[in-house]
Amino acid sequence: MTRWQPTLLEAPRAAALLALAEHRLAQGRYAQAAPLYQELHAVKSGDAAILLHWGFCLEQLGELDAAVSRYREALAIEPDFLEAHVDLAGVLWRVQDPAGSLAHAQRAVALQPMHPHAVRMLGTTLLHLNRCDEAETQLRRALDLQPGFGLARLDLALVLLLSGRLQEAWPLYAHRWQDSPALVRPAFVQAGSQWQGPQAQPLAGRRIVVYAEQGLGDVIQFIRYVALLQNDGASVCVAVPEALVPLLESMPGLVCIQPGLTVQVDCQVALLDLPLHYQTTLNTVPAQVPYLAAPAHLRAPWRERLLPWQDRFKVGLVWAGQPAQVNDRNRSLCLSELLPLMSLGGVQCFSLQKSDAGDYTDIRPTPEQLVDFTDDWHDFADSAAQMASLDLVITVCSAVAHLAGALGKPVWVLLPPNADWRWLLDRDDSPWYPTMRLFRRDFGEPRAAQVQRVVRALCERMGVAGEGG
Repeated sequence: MTRWQPTLLEAPRAAALLALAEHRLAQGRYAQAAPLYQELHAVKSGDAAILLHWGFCLEQLGELDAAVSRYREALAIEPDFLEAHVDLAGVLWRVQDPAGSLAHAQRAVALQPMHPHAVRMLGTTLLHLNRCDEAETQLRRALDLQPGFGLARLDLALVLLLSGRLQEAWPLYAHRWQDSPALVRPAFVQAGSQWQGPQAQPLAGRRIVVYAEQGLGDVIQFIRYVALLQNDGASVCVAVPEALVPLLESMPGLVCIQPGLTVQVDCQVALLDLPLHYQTTLNTVPAQVPYLAAPAHLRAPWRERLLPWQDRFKVGLVWAGQPAQVNDRNRSLCLSELLPLMSLGGVQCFSLQKSDAGDYTDIRPTPEQLVDFTDDWHDFADSAAQMASLDLVITVCSAVAHLAGALGKPVWVLLPPNADWRWLLDRDDSPWYPTMRLFRRDFGEPRAAQVQRVVRALCERMGVAGEGG
């Protein structure tokens, strides 16, 4: 592809704009780069590279539909633009078009069969179609083409995790610190002091700090490993988001490090490295629940608050996750799609949707349909305390799913077709949470059909005849 060079008539402002835009793009300052590319496009509307970079900035800012449009416009100008096919493939699966994603990834590989980024993208799109064997083949080929290719290595780890091949996956997943630019170790982490596992470094009599690294749900899921560290004789303190501290303090012997507090420890470890160090397989997942509990002083007030509905089956609902999560468009659903649950006789639904659900909160249910006390929550301890008085939690893949599972509450999770690796494939239960039931949505299946299956299951649980069965 021929790159645009500003003409004498367009220079010098256009040249300065282009240099500044590329500088900001290289620095990851996407919000500042995007308007510059927009201005450059007005000057040179037929330049595919400008559209590509503008689209990439928009994608990083979460403006996915606009990014798709820019990539398509670039391909309209240059149909064989490899980078545009790769980038378009990388965003289409996020906007519920996995078939389109696969088509553009295949086109990129057809254009340059030995291009590692094209081959890696083909593997990634196959991963999001749950075609794990094919995905593994392509990702290993990408690594052959470019040894040490971080994105391909991380995606291969996800393929193996999704396939349940945990022992093979954890060592690859440990490379995420090098392979994922978004991951940054806390400032207190010292080089060379990372714990390497119980065989290499026995913990008896030692003090270890465990630090969170990803989302709130990840912390809740993997904090269970604290008990294993303690069983090996360690004194454990954790560095976690402040919203989780009151909840995690329910764990015996656990000390939560407050922000800015300096502690003396013998070693430290990232939370999601613990499955590697304990060589976790599907058969050895530490699945004893509950391993978290709502503080006793909060449970009683919430139990009393829910007394008016003591004769009804109390169901907590979550319909959307954090919008910044890469798969949010596939996993979240509109609140209106849960109306069949809110309309069931004998059921009272309660909102557990604390985060801003944006456009997914597309209706305003009446209190008879949905009771909402979330404005009175201060942190996850309040969430857990209210949840303790519910009969069932129904949620999309979210931190609440992990919280309910960790509390040992019955929890039903509505999964997207390309579910996260931790939910594995083709099963309706989870080795991580014994009280969990999974409701998977097939590719092309309407969310309403998925919800209707949940409605039928709830009617069966309550022993009543439900709509549609």
